[in-house]
Amino acid sequence: MNWKYNHPLRNLFTYAVFILLVAGIVSLLVAGKEQVFLFLNQRHSDFADFFLKYYTYAGEGLVMAALGIIFLAARKRKLGILLIVGFAVSGLLAQGLKRIKENPRPGLYFQKTEMVHSVDGHLLKGRNSFPSGHTTTAFAMFSLLAFATRNKVLQFVYFIAALAVGYSRIYLGQHFTADVLGGAALGFLTSYFLFWLFRNKEWE
Repeated sequence: MNWKYNHPLRNLFTYAVFILLVAGIVSLLVAGKEQVFLFLNQRHSDFADFFLKYYTYAGEGLVMAALGIIFLAARKRKLGILLIVGFAVSGLLAQGLKRIKENPRPGLYFQKTEMVHSVDGHLLKGRNSFPSGHTTTAFAMFSLLAFATRNKVLQFVYFIAALAVGYSRIYLGQHFTADVLGGAALGFLTSYFLFWLFRNKEWE
């Protein structure tokens, strides 16, 4: 792959993230934290319950690290190293932000937890809601994959894949919309910075 021509500012993934953040912020300003969350959380079905319950694990940090190792083994050294470094940096930033200020998760925020749709009754009730770690990892991982290809269809597919992880966190009742938007921004910006930092490195 020729990284020279894969600038993030010419990538559909970047445009889609920008639109997502603007639309998300506007919706929160207009409708408010609770209403936006409940609107997205209550759109449930049996299929979504099954699919998102498992797909949310695509946002686990170990998935990103494992993918990096796979690319290293496949002699895609630059992408492999970026994925592993991205996993470490984005994870540390997300966990650091979680400890700056207490932000209750939906399961703790709502007095009537039956208002929140969950799957199998599994509802986290901590105070470390912002940002969503799964969403941070997903956007860090899929943005790097998008930056590594010039195929516009793949770039958009990677965005949908990252967005689905973010939505799963709301759907499963684990995070508010702002947590997901924060994670999306953090994950994307981490990968953008790493891409810029190592743009002239050729390890393949």
